[in-house]
This record gives sequence, C-alpha cells and structure tokens, in this order.
Amino acid sequence: MSDRAVTSSSVSVASREVAQASVRNRRVRVWRTWWVRAHLYLGLTVGALLVVFGLTGSILVFFQEIDEWLNPAVLTVDVPVSGRDGYRPIGEILAAAEQAAAPESRITQVYGATTRERVMAVYMEQPTKAWQRIFVDPYRARVTGVRSYGADEWIPRYLMDAVFALHYQLFAGVTGVTLAAIAAWLLILSLFTGVIVWWPVNGQWRQAFVIRRPFASFRLLFDLHKTLSLYLCLAIGALLLSGAYMNWAEPILWVTQILSPATRGPAQSSPPAVMDGAHPISPQRAVELAAARYPEGRLSSIAMPGDASGVYQVGRQGVPGLSAFWSERIVSVDQYSGAILDVRAPDTRRSAGETFLDWQWPLHSGQAFGMPGRLLVCASGLACPVIYATGFLMWWRKRRGRVRRSVAPAS
Repeated sequence: MSDRAVTSSSVSVASREVAQASVRNRRVRVWRTWWVRAHLYLGLTVGALLVVFGLTGSILVFFQEIDEWLNPAVLTVDVPVSGRDGYRPIGEILAAAEQAAAPESRITQVYGATTRERVMAVYMEQPTKAWQRIFVDPYRARVTGVRSYGADEWIPRYLMDAVFALHYQLFAGVTGVTLAAIAAWLLILSLFTGVIVWWPVNGQWRQAFVIRRPFASFRLLFDLHKTLSLYLCLAIGALLLSGAYMNWAEPILWVTQILSPATRGPAQSSPPAVMDGAHPISPQRAVELAAARYPEGRLSSIAMPGDASGVYQVGRQGVPGLSAFWSERIVSVDQYSGAILDVRAPDTRRSAGETFLDWQWPLHSGQAFGMPGRLLVCASGLACPVIYATGFLMWWRKRRGRVRRSVAPAS
C-alpha cells in the first residue's frame, strides 16, 4: 500500500472519530440543557420552601432551649438535692395533669424531662379533637402551665409551636403535612439534578470544588451556589428524606420492606383476642412492667393505646452500652395482660431496613451525634436561604440580560 493510501485511510479514520466525538458532545449538551432546565424550574417553584424548611428547622434544632428561655416559669423547675431519684410516681404526675385538663379529656402521650431542670409534658385530647399540652413538675407532681390548641388550629398562638407548625405542615393543617412531604421529595429531585449540572464534564475537578478568584459578581454567585450545595448536599438530602418519612411514612416503609423484607412495621396493636370485660392496666403499671424487664436509662416517653386493640409504648433513652449515637429502647406492653409484646432498640433490629428507619428522627434532629450533629443540622438549614438566593439571583440576572438584548435592536 502506498504512503498516499495510508495517509488517506488515517485521515478517514480521524474524520470519523471527530464526527463521533462531535455527535457525543452534541448529545451531552442536549441532555445537560434538559437537566439545567429541570433544576431551574424545580428551584423556582419549590425552592422557596427550602428556605422555609431550612430556617424553621435551624430554629427547631434548639426548640426546647429557646422555649425555656422564653418561658422559664412554665418549662423549668427547681431541682431538689435528690435529683431524678426524687421524681413522684408517674401515676401522681398524670393525675395532676388530668385535674388541670378540660373535661372528658384523655391522655395520648407523655414526654419525660430530658434534663434535671425540665418539666414533663402530658398531651391530652378532647372529644372535639382539640387538645392540650400540660406541663408538670416531676418532683412535686404540680402543674406549671397549660397550652391549649384547637382541633383545626393551623397557626398556634405560641411562638415555638407556630414555628413547628410552619415547618411540619406549612400552616395548612393535615393537608399541609402531605404537601410538605411532596415538597421534600421535589427538593430531593432538585438536589439530584443539581449534582448532574455540577458534574465537571470537562475534567476540571479542582475548579468544581472551590470559589474561584478574582471574584466577579456573577461568578461569585455561581460559585457560592455550587460549593454550598455540594458540601452540604448529603446533609440536606438526609434531612429532606427524613422529613418526608416523618410526614408520610407509608411509601418509604413500603419500599424499605420490599428491599429489606425482615423490616417490622409499627408495633401498635395487641393480639386480636381481647377478653370481654377485660380492664386495661394503668399507665403506671405499664411503666413498672417495662422497667422490671429493662430498667436502664431514663423514662423518655409513654404512648397510650389508641383504642381497644392498642398497646402501651414505653420509651427509655440514655440506655448504657446500647448505642454510641442514639441509645433508645421502646417496649410495647399489652394494655390488658401487661405482657411485653415487642422491643425496638439497636440490639433488637432484624434488618438493615429497621436500622435505616430508626435513624430518621435522630438524623433529622441532629441528636444522634450530640451537639456537633445539632450544629451541622442548624448550619445546613441556615445555608438553604443562601443557596436559594444565589440561584434566584443568577436566573434573574440572566433573564434581565436577555430582555436587554432583545430590546437593544428595536431601540
């Protein structure tokens, strides 16, 4: 074969490679354009809710501390020398709450004091579905304050409760709970599209992780938006996912049980056979039976049976040696026989799915990692307004530039 033929063949191969590369680049640009549009539209439509969730979530990380600072007489007590050993029996504490409650109310939930100086909170529900939160001094079984809520009250009259209602249900009642979950899923999709848009297809990885110099106004907006979103992507994504789970658990539980079949659902029902005329045991008796089997840790919660087939769920936190991150055990007690029906704790998990589900609340609140975890959650929430503002300003400046360019020829 002559040199001219070899050269011609080489040129032909090179031309085909250039053409194929051009087609690939064109496809990449087309797909990137679609991802950029998806990210833009998601940001403009549900991005504002990221600001709402972020700011309210940052406040709620220190919900109790702020509420105590605003209402010390209601939420804090003088600690006797005996400390928690001086707690009155739970039956006396609940009796004090019942005396202060509205007529025909029933106890639905009890939350223990998380520190020596804090009160216990007893939740009471009325037949109208209005409810009250009654705070009781655990050392003296004395009511320190009562907060009342309407059945359809979208905006509570108490500051921190209003912040929680905005974060949890967007001031829209039960409907808002579902809307907030849907918004969380859309924001997770926005994060996913953002990672795709950020991915450095040109291979310039170093510039993708830093704020570049010299600082130019538009590029600074872009780099702030990019770097904050990138470095906090996992934290914000985990917070959104856990928030979606707590607002609308059924879809996530369903998928988790498909992927991890041994995962148990909520332990909220007694065995179906309930003897006629059987009388439920008292909450104090349920606590005593749970503590007889599992005495470690402090009493953190009591969930009352919701109906005739429900169970007591007694929670204890700070259980020694149980977990370095979230040391909680929840014991389900039959409301009639007092038998222990189920135990949920890090050492009784049956699947990876249960571990995943049990971690959602500790991760969402940051409490799984103590104060460093809470500060990370707080910082992630405070970064959300910056992420949204920088993205919005970039879109606004581009839009204004296009308008000016379209007006200039006519002028």
